[in-house]
Amino acid sequence: MTTMRGDTRHPVTPGAGGSATSAADLRGPVARAHRRQTMLVAAQEVFVANGYHGARMDEISARSGISKPVLYDHFASKLDLYLVVLQLHLDRMVDGVRAALAAGTEPRNRVRGAVQAYFDFVEHDLGGYVLVFESAVPSEPCVEWRVRNAMRECAVSVSAELRAAGVDANRADIHAWGLVGLSRLAAGHWLEAGRPIPKKDAVDTASALCWNGLSTVDRQQEEHR
Repeated sequence: MTTMRGDTRHPVTPGAGGSATSAADLRGPVARAHRRQTMLVAAQEVFVANGYHGARMDEISARSGISKPVLYDHFASKLDLYLVVLQLHLDRMVDGVRAALAAGTEPRNRVRGAVQAYFDFVEHDLGGYVLVFESAVPSEPCVEWRVRNAMRECAVSVSAELRAAGVDANRADIHAWGLVGLSRLAAGHWLEAGRPIPKKDAVDTASALCWNGLSTVDRQQEEHR
């Protein structure tokens, strides 16, 4: 199983056990927030290492240094805790795509940025990649819904860019879902294959495929008028 690599830009960060601020030094809501953060870090590590079914609340409690009663005070069940951790990573993925689309000045650059957002996600958030795309409980309705909803939010953002460029709504949605699906699968393959080519080359290859497909939109619109 892939091991977790931390990223300080994300609310769940490594090194909770070695934090310079002791929970004993905190009071009230601040202490509660600190404990919750510590538990989320520990839970993420355990879920990534052992999978959902192999993870035990006892281990999460021990790793976080927080008793099980306090753990259950924050999270009603293991599934509840898993969903919170999962959603944090899904939000990061969606935010990455939106930021990439907003940063581009030309349509082709925005397409490339959206594709790269998936490669950045799998490269810099390995734990998130495992939880989002290799979940051991994809058939759990609440897990499936969250992953599907995050992918939909990415597609909606891409579709909005295409509509603004003059593409009709139905075609924009199809193109958007195609880009999202291609990017997710290409980035996952690149990671699992051991990064066989530099990330820039992989992104260029995937985005070129997306762009060449999108570049035919004007011709298709003319043909259907």
